[in-house]
Amino acid sequence: MMLEDKTNTEEIKEEKLGLELSDVKDHNVNDGVTDEVFFDDEDDGADEEKRKNRRAWLRTAIAFLLGAACGLAVMLIGSQVLGFGYIVQDSVYDYYRDLDKNYGKYYEIMKLIGEDPIAETDPQEISDAELKEIVASIGDPYAQYYTKEEYEDFQKRYMGDYVGIGIGIVDQDGDIVIKSVFKDTPAESAGILPEDIILKVDGKEPKDVDEAIDMISGEAGTKVTVTLKRGDETMDFTLNRAKIETDSVGHTTLEGYPEIGYIAITSFREGTDDDFKAAVKDLQSKGCDKFIIDLRDNGGGITDASIEIADYLLPECRIMSENAKDGTETVYNSKASSADLDMVILVNENTASASEILTAALQDNNAGTVIGTVTYGKGVTQVVHRFDDGSAVKLTSTEYFRPNGGTVQGVGITPDIEAEGDEAVDAALKELSD
Repeated sequence: MMLEDKTNTEEIKEEKLGLELSDVKDHNVNDGVTDEVFFDDEDDGADEEKRKNRRAWLRTAIAFLLGAACGLAVMLIGSQVLGFGYIVQDSVYDYYRDLDKNYGKYYEIMKLIGEDPIAETDPQEISDAELKEIVASIGDPYAQYYTKEEYEDFQKRYMGDYVGIGIGIVDQDGDIVIKSVFKDTPAESAGILPEDIILKVDGKEPKDVDEAIDMISGEAGTKVTVTLKRGDETMDFTLNRAKIETDSVGHTTLEGYPEIGYIAITSFREGTDDDFKAAVKDLQSKGCDKFIIDLRDNGGGITDASIEIADYLLPECRIMSENAKDGTETVYNSKASSADLDMVILVNENTASASEILTAALQDNNAGTVIGTVTYGKGVTQVVHRFDDGSAVKLTSTEYFRPNGGTVQGVGITPDIEAEGDEAVDAALKELSD
């Protein structure tokens, strides 16, 4: 496939070549050049042999530059005058070669349809709806295509405050269950409760948690109707969306246990690792030397934040490894410094993804006792690829493995002590008090 890139060719000619053939003819390239430019001899009486060597070196350098200039000039003449093609970077050529190989037939068909004089429709770009169907059909349950607006909402969930109604939701046995209702939010004011099940949003049934979040989010001040199931009762709540200011890390001291600090991480967002470290320092200043780290109902988020916390808590050791489809392995290790905390970790069936990375790292390196129920079992990571028009696609990029080499995907993490609900907190207090 012949490639044309006239703009790049002009740039090469004017900026990269820097010396046209006429420059060589019209100017003495040795004019003004002395030995001192290249050498700084302290001995003014250097012998003639050294001077000959210097002149030979200079001639070689000049010959090389002239040869490079002539070679580039020949390339330009061949591409622009003789029509042999145009100069492009290897990466650009490879991109268009692969594009032509994989999608060239589609392009040609669309082009031919556009030239059909009696065709009733013109070729259209693939719509957002069609792109969603394509991504949803590849067999990756975590893959998702985002429109520009959807991607902006996605970013807000992990990069800062967002607009919504103030609830935290999880997938529980196929149901979209509200696990937390934040204080001073529209959801709390309306009387929405934890364990309510979301059936519909604005009359439409969301297919999963991500879609439910996208549907509930929106512009501040706009209305959204959420249909919930509470026990055997179904009810509608119409609320005004609002800016929700939430922290991904909460901490407190426990009544009757002044030496034990409690830290809950609700998600891994940008800055979660810094907030966690600040929470530890604050509790230590209040006399706490033992800690409960609660990862229950934490569905994950930004992987880097969980790795940073593991690095903070652990001495020099392996945190995790991840393998790409081509077999490439990346290993993440912690540095020698460590917070050296006496701690337990609480988990449940909704502890997933980045939360499982942190849990496995702490468990396999004997940093703390894990208490709760078997975790969700999401042992893969995703990468979001953003396009120039603001849309994006999220695809699985790697499978990660815990420090002991085991997988989390589909099996989860088995706690050291089995306990549910309030019993898990009781077991944690007992473990730290013994």
